[in-house]
Amino acid sequence: MQLRKPLSFLLIAMLMLSTSVVLLPAELAMASEVPNFESSHGGDDHDEMGDSVTYVVRIENISGDSDLPTPFAPGVWVLHSEPGALFIEGEADKGYGLEALAEDGDPSALAEALNGMDLHAGVFNTPVGADGPGVILPGQAYEFEVKVTADAPYLSFATMFVQSNDLFVGPGEAGIALIDMDGMAMEGMHDVTADLELWDAGTEANEEPGVGGDQAPRQSGPNMGLPEIEGTVRVVDDGYSYPAVSALVKVSIDRAMMMEAGMEKDDEMMSEKDDEMMSDKDDKMMSDKDGMMGEIMLMDEGDTPYTVAAGDTLGSIARRAYGASKYWEAVCSANGLANCNLIHIGDELMLPSHADAMAKMDMMMMGEKEGMMGEKDEMMSDKDDEMMSDKDDEMMSDKDDEMMSDKDGMMKDDGMMMDDIMLMEDGDTPYTVVAGDTLGAIAKRAYGDVNYWKAICSVNEIENCDRIDIGDELLLPTQAEAEEMMGSMMMDDGMDTMEKKDDM
Repeated sequence: MQLRKPLSFLLIAMLMLSTSVVLLPAELAMASEVPNFESSHGGDDHDEMGDSVTYVVRIENISGDSDLPTPFAPGVWVLHSEPGALFIEGEADKGYGLEALAEDGDPSALAEALNGMDLHAGVFNTPVGADGPGVILPGQAYEFEVKVTADAPYLSFATMFVQSNDLFVGPGEAGIALIDMDGMAMEGMHDVTADLELWDAGTEANEEPGVGGDQAPRQSGPNMGLPEIEGTVRVVDDGYSYPAVSALVKVSIDRAMMMEAGMEKDDEMMSEKDDEMMSDKDDKMMSDKDGMMGEIMLMDEGDTPYTVAAGDTLGSIARRAYGASKYWEAVCSANGLANCNLIHIGDELMLPSHADAMAKMDMMMMGEKEGMMGEKDEMMSDKDDEMMSDKDDEMMSDKDDEMMSDKDGMMKDDGMMMDDIMLMEDGDTPYTVVAGDTLGAIAKRAYGDVNYWKAICSVNEIENCDRIDIGDELLLPTQAEAEEMMGSMMMDDGMDTMEKKDDM
């Protein structure tokens, strides 16, 4: 059967927010109320291979150019040693919560059950750059971290294919190996999209994708469809047409490069030294290594190019260039990095002059409006009396605590490290794409709303709004022009919807 043309992105978003749609349960409505599932290992993440290895997993919705644009719902991840943590292909659903995830986008019960079975599992539910939980529309992404040890080296995850009755995307029952049989951890970034399938949970009878009345965007409540009799978990094969998984999502796994080696053992010492983000003890731990690599000679004026080498972190680069690891913030800002923890061998960085780096640090310490530490009303701290004046104390954020993880010393809030984009009042503002940029992230920094990516895409006549490259030159319309364009797009979508309704 030929696939019908799906609803527009805007209409999908409207359906997600309508009162007649039950996709996420009430307990997932606010970020503060989302269950926080921790490891059931009692905090013991060590084994014979040493400390755990941290990876960042990114699930990006690229379905915009497919025959069936669709949201993807919050999902669950789990680390395991044996196949079948989420399902066994060809067997019925285990009844632990996969049905609720695949039919209604609710991963909470499954994550809780997995943790209750002494597995390390969690939920991913907040789109990158969003303020709270929700689905990811085309052009958006989920990101989450996992800490892997040799006793549970495989990663499995599942996220609901929203325009369906009970389909989900994820790897097979064996999962993805992050540590191989020889105990070697996966290095660098890997695109694992080819390891994924579109799975049928076998719990609800399938309707035509994108139009079924018992599918999440159109059903009046959870679990509304007819049950599938003697259904099994399997790669979907129901006679309907579906896009390839590679046309729906792009999933990458990247080994996180920590700010400094040995940070996990010094977290308690770090808690009272937020002003530098790197303790003196950490500085000593890295000094021998940095000495072998040699100092970086900066140009007196302008930026100095630098190519990332094996073992580099922003902290170690900053020490060799400026004499103090705390200048990693200035390096991160100067290069517009979306995640200051993630740099790769061969990356080209520009190191500001010593004077420029000091100026950037002074600006951040003073908490100016465009400083990298976020808005002033969130920046309160009682831990920096020796380093800051009374006035400055009021401008330090509790976010400082969040910038270093209690477990692995990593920065948690990637978006906080990016400056707002200041638009010109008249005419388009030129902007050069940097590492980590998406149209949504650029729109968030320029207009305060990720949905304005549509306006940027339209102005620049980009053929594929999901694909922009580092160095691309974009023109950003003024706030007023962007608002006018968004209003026009909403009106056009509304007219299209009315015409489709009349045709029906």
